[in-house]
Amino acid sequence: MATLKINVVCCDGSPSKFSQIVEVELDSGILNERLLDTIPQEAAAGESRRLHNAAHHAEHGPVTYLQEVHEGGFSVMSGNPENQQETFFGAGSYVAFIDDEGPGHGSRVGPEGVKRTLRVLKGHLDIEC
Repeated sequence: MATLKINVVCCDGSPSKFSQIVEVELDSGILNERLLDTIPQEAAAGESRRLHNAAHHAEHGPVTYLQEVHEGGFSVMSGNPENQQETFFGAGSYVAFIDDEGPGHGSRVGPEGVKRTLRVLKGHLDIEC
C-alpha cells in the first residue's frame, strides 16, 4: 500500500476546541477499510461556507470526510474565529475533516473552481491533534 500525506482539520486541545490543521502520513489501505461512500464533487470559483463542523453520519456517528483534489483547489479557514488562518489546497492534495466540536472551520473554492472526490470514512482518523 502507498503512504498518503493528508492534511487533517481537527479540534485542538483547548476548552474552545478551535480547528487546526495537522499533516499526517497514513497507509492508503485505510481508505478501503473504512469507506462508506464516494461522491464526485465540482464547485464553482468563489463558493464559500461560513463556520461549520464535520457533521456526524446519521447511521454511523463520527465519520471522516476526506477530500481528494483533482483540479483547481480550495482554502480552509481554521483557528480562532476572530483571527482565522487560510490554507490553500490544490491538485493532488488530500484534506480530511474530523472537527466535530468547537466553532468549526470555513472554506472557499479557489479562482479556478475545484474538482474533487469526497470519501466518507467510518470513524475519525486515529491521529494526534
